Amino acid sequence: MASSAADYQPAWLLHSRPYRETSALAWLLTLEEGRVDAVVRGVRSRKSRYRALLQPFTPLQVNLKGHHQLRTLVGLESTSAPHWFQGEALVCGLYANELLSRLLLPGQACADLFRDYSLLLNLLSNAEQREPALRRLEFTLLETLGYAPAWQSATGETLVADWYYSYRSEEGFVPCLPTESGRSGQPVFTGAQLLAIAADDWRLAATRQAGKHLTRQLLQPLLGQRPLQSRQLFKQLVKNPSRSKLSE
Repeated sequence: MASSAADYQPAWLLHSRPYRETSALAWLLTLEEGRVDAVVRGVRSRKSRYRALLQPFTPLQVNLKGHHQLRTLVGLESTSAPHWFQGEALVCGLYANELLSRLLLPGQACADLFRDYSLLLNLLSNAEQREPALRRLEFTLLETLGYAPAWQSATGETLVADWYYSYRSEEGFVPCLPTESGRSGQPVFTGAQLLAIAADDWRLAATRQAGKHLTRQLLQPLLGQRPLQSRQLFKQLVKNPSRSKLSE
C-alpha cells in the first residue's frame, strides 16, 4: 500500500550509527511521538536515496512502521534546506543533540520540546539569540523529565529580588549568604536573576550566566559521570578559535 501524507510526521535526526552492513540506527526527535529509535535499512549504501537526507540539522518528514521500541523508517523526505553551522553554533547544535539523545526516553512525547529545538536551530547562527534559545531548550527538557525547579523558595514563598539563593535538589531554592558559593562549591543566585529566568528574560549578561550555572547543576545528576563529547569540542574551540569550521 502506498504511503500518504498523513503517514508522515516532522522530525529531526539527533544521532545515528552503523547497523549491520548497509543500514543505520537513527535516534529521531519527532513532533508526534517524541524520541523514536528506528532502523533505516540500506541507508549507507551508495545507491540509497535516503543517504544524503539522513543528516543532523535537516528538517525531515518521516514515515515510521512497527509498534516495538525499535521502529522501521520506511519513508523519508526533506522539507527544506539543512541548517549549516560552524564554530560555536555547530558545537551548541551538537550539544543539544547529545543532550536529547542521552536523556529523552523513546516514546516520551513533548511537542514543546520539538518546538524549542526547532527554534534553537533557527537561532543558532545569531550570536545574541543563541544562548537564550539553548537555555530555553534545557529548561523545557527538564520540565519534560520532571526535574524543572519550582520558581519559589523552598518554603513556598515568592522569591525576593535582592536576596541570595542556592539550589538544593531535595528542597529547591534556599536563602543563603552571597559567600556560600565559596564554601559549598554550588552556585549562588540572586532572586532577581531567578525571577528573570522564570520570566524568560535573558537581556542581562548576569541572567544568562546564572541560567547556564543553574541548568548545568540541574542536568548533572541526570547525565551521570560520562562526560558530554560536545563540551570537549567546545574546549577545543576555545583553545584554538581559528579552527572555527569544526564540521570540516
